[in-house]
Amino acid sequence: MSDCRKKLIAALLCLWSFEAFPQSAMIKVLIAGDDSAISDAIIIIKPLSDHSSRKQQILFTDNNGGAANTISTTSSILIHKLGFKDVNDTIEPGQSSTFHLEHSTYPLNDVVVTGQYDINTSDKSVYNVKVIDDKTIRQMAAKNLTDVLTNQLNMRLSQDNLLGSSVAINGISGQNVKILVDGVNVIGRENGNVDLSQINMNNVERIEIIEGPMSVSYGTDALGGLINIVTKKANSYPLEGDVHLYYESVGTYNADASLFFKQNNHSFALSGGRYFFDGYSDPDTSRYQDWKPTLQYFGTFNYNYSGHLLNVGVKSEYFNEEIQNKGMPVLSPYQAYAFDDYYFTRRLNEALFIEKRLKNNASIQLTNAYNNYRHIKNTYRIDLVTLQQQLAEGEGIQDTSVFDEWSLRGTYNSTLPSRKLNFQTGYDINLQSGTGENLAPGIRRIDDYAAFGSLEYEMLRNFYVRPGARIAYNTRYGAPLTPSLNLKYDLNDRYTFRAAYAHGFRAPSLKELDLSFVDANHNIHGNDSLKAETSDNFSASFTATKDMSGNKLKTDLSFFYNNINNQITLVLVNPTINEYTYANISKYKTRGVSFTGTFAMKNFSVCAGVSLLDLYNALSDSFDIEKFSLTPEFQTDMTFTIPKAGVDAAVFFKSTGSTPGYNIDAQGNLYETFLAAYTMMDVSVTKYLWKKHVAIAAGVKNLFDVSDLRSNSLDTGFHSANTGSVPYATGRFFFASLRIKLFKE
Repeated sequence: MSDCRKKLIAALLCLWSFEAFPQSAMIKVLIAGDDSAISDAIIIIKPLSDHSSRKQQILFTDNNGGAANTISTTSSILIHKLGFKDVNDTIEPGQSSTFHLEHSTYPLNDVVVTGQYDINTSDKSVYNVKVIDDKTIRQMAAKNLTDVLTNQLNMRLSQDNLLGSSVAINGISGQNVKILVDGVNVIGRENGNVDLSQINMNNVERIEIIEGPMSVSYGTDALGGLINIVTKKANSYPLEGDVHLYYESVGTYNADASLFFKQNNHSFALSGGRYFFDGYSDPDTSRYQDWKPTLQYFGTFNYNYSGHLLNVGVKSEYFNEEIQNKGMPVLSPYQAYAFDDYYFTRRLNEALFIEKRLKNNASIQLTNAYNNYRHIKNTYRIDLVTLQQQLAEGEGIQDTSVFDEWSLRGTYNSTLPSRKLNFQTGYDINLQSGTGENLAPGIRRIDDYAAFGSLEYEMLRNFYVRPGARIAYNTRYGAPLTPSLNLKYDLNDRYTFRAAYAHGFRAPSLKELDLSFVDANHNIHGNDSLKAETSDNFSASFTATKDMSGNKLKTDLSFFYNNINNQITLVLVNPTINEYTYANISKYKTRGVSFTGTFAMKNFSVCAGVSLLDLYNALSDSFDIEKFSLTPEFQTDMTFTIPKAGVDAAVFFKSTGSTPGYNIDAQGNLYETFLAAYTMMDVSVTKYLWKKHVAIAAGVKNLFDVSDLRSNSLDTGFHSANTGSVPYATGRFFFASLRIKLFKE
């Protein structure tokens, strides 16, 4: 064989070896502009000659932005990282490459996790998720969740001066609205509601709200809607601190602080505070106050480990509240005394979070949590002359209620940005127990074991279909199969259409089943014959966005219809002794439409919305009255920034129309009810100093001086000609705050 032939054969063999065998090369992913490394970016590599999923490689960049690939032929590459624009390109075998990712045009405060397979942005979600970020919360000067939700469209707040505030979403309230903190259920419902004023905002990063049933993913109590509060974690700064002082002229004195520390893969967050409200009445009284003095202490500890493909978090929360309800003096020629009630609430929440990301970008997420809620009521008889006090005696006067819940939740999520079919499957276990003088004797239990799943399929280009189902076993009720269906169609980059059907299920709570509360002011009994609530929800929305030379315009038109069967409510069964019990009503319906528009410039934004809510009149089945009663609502907020002056300003406005309805008095006569219209408006101005390390804010809340709302819907003993009132707010007041950021560069 000639030398030329040997050389030719050797060259061909060498070329074949390069084509046939994988060759290692490094891929670097950096931020465009500053060349900072991007960790945990997803890299999907497919041979150009074979696009089957068996041939693709899925890689993740390390902390230096690098990932090693082994390909044997020219391949396509897709690089995806939340917050950055995707990169599509080609790479060659054995050739190292560097790619620069540009930041996305959408703001990262629209990132959502509630109901998602993976962390996502709200515009990509099949759900119409509303996000309230920490900047908006600060502009509201919000102390707690009550302050945040007061100015939100489609949300109506109710106030009880002892049991706290509650929210109705699209006309559905109480036990049907599920509230989560970092995905963990908040327990301790008094009168069916979680007290929103007990959920403080000192360490909140954002609030995610989904209207309508979320029973497939989150089970019972998510029939009306879901509110998920996401708390802050340590960010890229090695050390950061925050001190906040807050004052209201109505008698509020608050102080809280937080500290964040990060080193390598480990981060710690510690926050806590003291909130004090010294009570309020108009006119002022020497002893009894309409709005009760309240003292709160709270603290949170977070530890997080962030590895290459493993994240572990440990969280511990403590909350302590004392409410004083001092009674009216009882005077006689020989003595002067009063009965004082003290209410103590203690919450202890522990949670362990684990997320393991697998090679194919699938992930396993585990949430294991324990919640303890303790509510104590002590009543004292105090001698107003000697000031000596002793525990009052009598059935039901003293009470200690303790509720525990173990929550065990796990999901397997399979999601790739380039794949048409993604899915989620998981389990959800909730073990609840309760004891108390006002519950039936012994430890009362109700447990729920569930499996759920859904899949998201891109049926056509940009047309996504997500069916889902949940099957459960409840120790007190036979839980049905709960289905849902979500549709999302992106007509183009500007227009998105969403539609959904969801079936909801809610088992009665321990209190609704086993309560026995009898004292001088109450005679309420549970009902162990209650049926579970079920519902059907239909919703649709159309969203349009437009980018006008950097200015953004977004409009959203949405519709909803809720049909609830066997709704559980408190009914009067014996007027003679004022006895109440929980009972099922045959059906309850709500329907409505809302329109919102948002315009955002660099230093100015305005958002306005209007909604119409129809509430079903259950008495229309027996009387010749309107089946629905209409209530309008208008909301707007505006924010301004003057960069050179270092000043932010914000205005929050909401007007709610009169809420009509019907009721029956003790004699069986029908009368029309109403809750009067009201308008709330808050204004705030913030001045930043020392490179925004110091923020001084001041403003006025409840500018139109709303206090009690005229109503006759709570008293069944009078007709519409006579009116009472219900408490809503403390009237107009001024506030001021000082926030100091420490250590942050």
